[in-house]
Amino acid sequence: MKEMQFSAVVMTTLMALALVFMLPTKVNDDHAANRSRWLMTGGLVLIGVQFLIQYLSGMRSSDMMHAVMINLVHFIPAAVLMSLSIINLERQGNIKRIEWIIGLATWIVATALVLCKALVAASVIYGIMQIYYSYLQLHELSRLEFMLDDYYDDGRRGLLWWMRLTIMILAFTTVMVPLMIFSEGLILGCFAMLLFIGIFYMWFCFVRYVVTGASSHLQEAEQSAEQEEHAVSATPESLQRAEKAVEKWTEAGGHLHSGTTKPMAAQEMKLPQYLLSAWIKAQGYTSYSKWITTLRVEEAKNTISAHPEWSNEAVADHCGISRSHFQRMFLEITGVTPTQFQKN
Repeated sequence: MKEMQFSAVVMTTLMALALVFMLPTKVNDDHAANRSRWLMTGGLVLIGVQFLIQYLSGMRSSDMMHAVMINLVHFIPAAVLMSLSIINLERQGNIKRIEWIIGLATWIVATALVLCKALVAASVIYGIMQIYYSYLQLHELSRLEFMLDDYYDDGRRGLLWWMRLTIMILAFTTVMVPLMIFSEGLILGCFAMLLFIGIFYMWFCFVRYVVTGASSHLQEAEQSAEQEEHAVSATPESLQRAEKAVEKWTEAGGHLHSGTTKPMAAQEMKLPQYLLSAWIKAQGYTSYSKWITTLRVEEAKNTISAHPEWSNEAVADHCGISRSHFQRMFLEITGVTPTQFQKN
């Protein structure tokens, strides 16, 4: 047990130091990432502190009740800070006051319950708080995924997959922490191992997200969505004009150029971006990427029929579809794989 606690202290200390001293050059120009960095650092420090207290005092083996009390008092604010670090990143630095208040109020109420030795009630309060934060995170994540779908031709949801897993980890931690702090022996060791694998994964993905500059893609999509919100409504006449521009653009093969964002497509069509969006929605498509992917798959079907000797990679390159996504996109839209389509 002492070895596990010591390892936890070392691990959280190293991760916190990496966020403080190794990331600044990557986040100085990104306010949201910089703030999330400090929030996550605070959460890691609190987790490390509670393990340090347990290690130095040997309380876990000698005084189970007080050990559980220390666990809850530190884990709750740590969960608040880590949850808000994700929300802050999703909203580009905008955390509402009520979200801070709920975290603080939960900690105060839970601490009062802990002092009254109502540990189960404190755990329930902690669980309710984390459900609330998980709801906010998933809501914001859905909004971001839609923005990416409506801006990039390939959606790029993969940029946010780590966020979805992180939200699941935080929700899982809500269940796991009470079980862990009330457990002993081998069960406690297994719970602790799962907890730190999850925390390390969340930390690693956050660092990778910042270092690779993935947040810039999200900012582009968000700025584009904000501009469309203030645009005027499309009229039937303007939609007819858009349809002619789209037909001319697709006849010239503009939709087959990989990496064409919605603003780029609108510029090539000589249309306002909001008008292209309105026309796409009028055709029944939920997003720009869904529309352009459908066009590309239709081109892929024609290409496979005309050139059965071509490989899937060649067809994907010709149609502007990522090679890694070609099979999945083709199957999603047609219901069959490219090979099955060729045989049929």
